[in-house]
Amino acid sequence: MAADYSTETLEYLRREPLFSALTPGAVSSLRMAKQFSDNKSSVHSLDYSPDGSLCITTSTDESLRLYDCASGTRRQTLYSKKYGCHLAQFTKDSGCVAYASTKVDDTIRYLSYETNQYLRYFVGHKARVCSLQRAEAEGAAKGGVVSADKDGWVCLWDLGVPAAVARVKEGCVAAWDPSGMVVGVAGSSGVGLLDAREMSRGPFLRLAMQPGQAGPVGIRWVPPLGDHLLAMLADGSTQLWDAREGVLRTTLAGDKRKLDSGCGGGQDTTVTPDGSVVLGGRADGSVAYWDVARAMRKGGVVAADGLLNGSHSGPVSVCAFNPAFMECVTASTSLSLWTV
Repeated sequence: MAADYSTETLEYLRREPLFSALTPGAVSSLRMAKQFSDNKSSVHSLDYSPDGSLCITTSTDESLRLYDCASGTRRQTLYSKKYGCHLAQFTKDSGCVAYASTKVDDTIRYLSYETNQYLRYFVGHKARVCSLQRAEAEGAAKGGVVSADKDGWVCLWDLGVPAAVARVKEGCVAAWDPSGMVVGVAGSSGVGLLDAREMSRGPFLRLAMQPGQAGPVGIRWVPPLGDHLLAMLADGSTQLWDAREGVLRTTLAGDKRKLDSGCGGGQDTTVTPDGSVVLGGRADGSVAYWDVARAMRKGGVVAADGLLNGSHSGPVSVCAFNPAFMECVTASTSLSLWTV
């Protein structure tokens, strides 16, 4: 792996002890350590706290469930029966999450899970919110969140202000890069990269889909530097793009299931914090993995290197890798913690 990293990347990795352990071989040895059967229906979003100590899920049963990742226990269950809930995200403020409504209106609600009280309402979307993500770094984001709705409106939010600080019509899926300076936005023709300080100027680079190919249902920046980006397609495959050159490097073959092209797609695919391994949930309940360096060397369409040892009883709807520990979480109607 080291030979494939740039000098800049290697310097970053040396400062992060977890990264030295995140080899493809180590990731392939992950096993289901604990399983929770709390939800009555499918889990449709999952997020880790920045320090990796907690994770939160939302489900079509209108629950938000908080888990302690260190002890492997369920910590708290909250319900949003009146407004529904989707895409819950931890923020820079301790004890708080932002989540999208699924009924009544399209407001983003800012909740203290410690007191179960709303702190603020972010009002501006007129259609269902399809993506919501916090900024991992201050950058231009100032610790805020980015959202996008089904009508293609992208909004940047300062957590202290109820109105959007920027609003442009570019696509229905948006994601911060690791620096908090660039926002990737997926639309019908591909992915546009926007300077978060000058959103109204439009994309400075476009990652274009092939003619006749539908735009991504989800996108995810590859850490730690954000020089690559994953675009999850409706046919279950995932494209790996060079976000600096605008070049498609490889395509990770999916399991040919038709993913939801509506709201919140692509939640079943994740990447390790060092960017070395991509993991993707499958319709049969299994979890596949790809060695990123090998896939880039091979190019074209690349089959998975293998499957993790264990599976869900139903399709895997979400998959996320802990930013601080050697742990992965996946969910269907049940939620599983994977460790070595």
